[in-house]
Amino acid sequence: MVSGFLKRVFLIVCTLMIAAAVSAHAGTVKKFYFYPAQPVIVDKGATGDMLVIGGDVQISSKLVGNVSVIGGDVHLSCGTVTGDVVVVGGELLVDETSHVAGTSVVFASVLKRNHTALLLISTLFWLLAIGFGFYFFPEHIRENAFEFADDFVRAILLGIYTAAILVILSVLSFVLIQVVVGIFLLIAVAVFGIALYLFSVLTVFQFLGEMVWKRMLKTPMPGLVQMATGLVIYEVLAWLGFVGVLGTLILVLGAMGASLLSRFGTFKPWFGARRYWGQG
Repeated sequence: MVSGFLKRVFLIVCTLMIAAAVSAHAGTVKKFYFYPAQPVIVDKGATGDMLVIGGDVQISSKLVGNVSVIGGDVHLSCGTVTGDVVVVGGELLVDETSHVAGTSVVFASVLKRNHTALLLISTLFWLLAIGFGFYFFPEHIRENAFEFADDFVRAILLGIYTAAILVILSVLSFVLIQVVVGIFLLIAVAVFGIALYLFSVLTVFQFLGEMVWKRMLKTPMPGLVQMATGLVIYEVLAWLGFVGVLGTLILVLGAMGASLLSRFGTFKPWFGARRYWGQG
């Protein structure tokens, strides 16, 4: 059973690595890119709104629609965008032969240029999150870290399924945004997704800290020190390029799956349904 799970994880990881290694060329079908290994290139025209997360966009032809980029730059060289261009955490570079017909918005571009500032902001945010989580939910985080370590493969698979469902629900909420149900669905997905992500990352900190202090150094340390150690390892991994990003992604997805398996570290039943331990 475990070998079957391992084969599935191996195939999924290989597929992600192959897909990310291929250069992304935008067209009339694919409009969403998540951490592409190469810049998203629009050189033969494209129609529709484009959202790119964690990558750059190069436009050298006409794009009919809007462009939104988070964590990347937009380069217009002999290109035209008929809609708006929004860049968060990056820069908008437009030459004299290019044109943006709509509104151009650039926010927090300094984070793209100044990696030290980005690192300090990220570290400060997670230190505040650690303090909040350690004060209010220390036992829940430890229990979830134990569940993550105890059933690692199953947690990763469940995390992948959960992330896929959240993405599908997010897309559905955008489709239905003009009606009331779409707004409520978007709010529900956003609140649950943010809570799950924050709790999962804190679980990763706890897991990495315990791995260093308990398993490797065999030295007892307070939980706060363990989580701070995990934060340092997590930040280092995030700056190791594609391999580091892939490693942190696997850890977070696994912690998300563990969060659902452990009911956010409470091991309480969902919706009043009892869980009988030891049963298949």
